[in-house]
Amino acid sequence: MYKFVGVIASIIAVLTAECSENTGNGLVQTPVMRKLCDEAQQIEKKMADLSSNLENLDRQEKTAAPVVRDVYTILTRCFTVLFDIQRFSKFLAFAQQDNKNDFVRCSIIIKNFANYFNSIGHELKKAKNDVFTVRKTTKQCLEDMKAAEKRYGELCAEIETEATNLSKTRKENMIQEDVVYHIASKSESIDELDAELEAENAVGVLKNTKIKTELTISRPVSGKIVGEFGDKGSDGKMIRCMTFEVKSGAIVTSPCKGLVVFAGQFLDYGNMVIISNGEYRVFLYGLDKMFATTGDVVEIGDYIGKAALSHNNEKVLLKLELKKSGEPLDPRHWILISEEKKKGENA
Repeated sequence: MYKFVGVIASIIAVLTAECSENTGNGLVQTPVMRKLCDEAQQIEKKMADLSSNLENLDRQEKTAAPVVRDVYTILTRCFTVLFDIQRFSKFLAFAQQDNKNDFVRCSIIIKNFANYFNSIGHELKKAKNDVFTVRKTTKQCLEDMKAAEKRYGELCAEIETEATNLSKTRKENMIQEDVVYHIASKSESIDELDAELEAENAVGVLKNTKIKTELTISRPVSGKIVGEFGDKGSDGKMIRCMTFEVKSGAIVTSPCKGLVVFAGQFLDYGNMVIISNGEYRVFLYGLDKMFATTGDVVEIGDYIGKAALSHNNEKVLLKLELKKSGEPLDPRHWILISEEKKKGENA
């Protein structure tokens, strides 16, 4: 496998010279594309929040509706009891009973029941208002979701159009994809692939170019983190990646600035994109449709592709892994720094 070292090294040397003169080889994405992707990811987050709200509202309605039914049942029974007591009181009066105690008892019972009846009536009114509020909020959430889905569909169409137009301007890759893919086809693990890429000098090639080697990582998707670096997997081994649960077909953007040294199918990882930042390599896998190709120089927020599609309502997961000289690192550290920096800029 190492016989390809000279080939790749010479190819990347040409790429290095090319990168030092302009933005780099491959595709150069536009601010328009980054803006579209950013808005799409924001709407994905909004839809996830709305979906969560709708689930909560559904639970609230299922809880409130039986309360209304139960309180109404109690009121009905109270009314029946009051009617019977009132009828008994009238019977006493009709029979011209002289025992005043019976009338007093009836009056006290009627009064107590009336107070209880009034209290239960207030509970019924509150429960009905709660249900009404929940249903009104649910209706608004559904309308917001419909509007968000419509806008999201428009954005995805705009991204596809922009991607098609950008593809026409993509320069021929200076890195020979067939050589890189041949290396990938012979690698039996992600560690082996990583070692081969490092051996081919795909790590240090960017140090003398305009691409900075300082590492900054942003979230590649809008989904929530469901798996952390350092957690234990089902096999008991340490997990070496960060896992995001995302929307089916979610927009995936570049988490860092660097050179795409591999983009393609790899073993059972599915479609994988590897971005070299010089000293570090960022691995993204779990993609379905890919836009980035080997040789592209990407910025943070550039369009990489789309996450896998959901089948039978299965969760869609995208995984991010970070390595330096073959050593796995926790990407959350850099993501938190990036998010704190953004907060400072927006403050």
